[in-house]
Amino acid sequence: MVKDTTFYDVLGVSPDATPSDIKKAYRKKAMQTHPDKHPDDPDAQAKFQEVGEAYQVLNDPDLRKRYDEFGKDDAVPQQGFEDAEEYFTAMFGGDGFKDWIGDFSLFKELNEATEMMGEDSCAGDTATSANGGVNGAADGTHVVKHDGNSESAKPGKLTKEQREKLVEMEKKRRAEMAKQVEELAKKLNDKLLKYTLAVKGGHLDEFSKKLDQEIEELKLESFGLELLYLIARIYKTKANNYLMAKKTFGFSKIFTSTRDNARSVKSAYNLLSTGMEAQKTMEQMSKVDEDTLDQYEKAKFEQDMAGAALGVMWAMNKFELERKLKDVCNSVLNDKSVPSKERQEKAKAMLYIATKFASARRSPEEAEDARVFEEYILGEKQKKHNH
Repeated sequence: MVKDTTFYDVLGVSPDATPSDIKKAYRKKAMQTHPDKHPDDPDAQAKFQEVGEAYQVLNDPDLRKRYDEFGKDDAVPQQGFEDAEEYFTAMFGGDGFKDWIGDFSLFKELNEATEMMGEDSCAGDTATSANGGVNGAADGTHVVKHDGNSESAKPGKLTKEQREKLVEMEKKRRAEMAKQVEELAKKLNDKLLKYTLAVKGGHLDEFSKKLDQEIEELKLESFGLELLYLIARIYKTKANNYLMAKKTFGFSKIFTSTRDNARSVKSAYNLLSTGMEAQKTMEQMSKVDEDTLDQYEKAKFEQDMAGAALGVMWAMNKFELERKLKDVCNSVLNDKSVPSKERQEKAKAMLYIATKFASARRSPEEAEDARVFEEYILGEKQKKHNH
């Protein structure tokens, strides 16, 4: 018996609902109550926030336990409730995939670069104005250096300071990526070892059951099915390439390396195409006079703008993830300190996991929920482009 059922009622689930039931209910309720769908309802934001808070409590085992025992007042997150919109748009796999894919950092780094460029631009403009235009023209053809001397720079070109900052940011990004690859390789090694021990110990069924349960959770994450398939493809390719190389004494590496490089070029081309398409869309939208739109048209316009930008973000993050996962697999399979026979066992374990991930499916109801949510995030056009 729970002390209060308010949060359960908000999500439309019973107090004995499983974590999966709660996640499914949240996604559905969040879509139903999102303010963009109710532009004429002054209480829409409050309703949406209530759904987000209910999920934040019931999705956390400790908070849920405190809520069940003592009620709402004793079940507030330590840092307070997060903004419901941030929870709603927690994309790209969520926390469930963290042990498999780590963190996405590419778009974060691009944001930092953009902010840095903006700050430097403002600083340059301020310095120019303060010196009465002595150190730089109004069109920005000169910028003031930190030592007080001016540096000639054509419009749209980077200054020396900007280039140095970008180089430093790239070093930081690579170091962070290397750290992630190392951590993910350790986690993957642990998972592969569990499979190997299960096979040798005759309890593969138990391992399989646990993996199936995890897949059931993962497929409900934002873009979960796409991420499962992407991981499956990388694992399968890398494991098969390694096993084939062992059979052909390494000669097959020449062909598999060429094929992998071709796929990387194709991925980069798809990323570029996505970016150009989104840029074109946003340029067209920038010509729209929002003042002439009614509240429904304006909501749709803003959603399309967000979809174009997020479509690029999703493509960029997938491109980054592919490279990261390949590095993780290479780290695991090419570790010379591990006997060759043991690495072959790991490759077979990767193939087993890949097969499981690739066979993941959503029920018709789950598929519809995911379709509605993912189309909201990317827009139908971007969603089709990315498949």
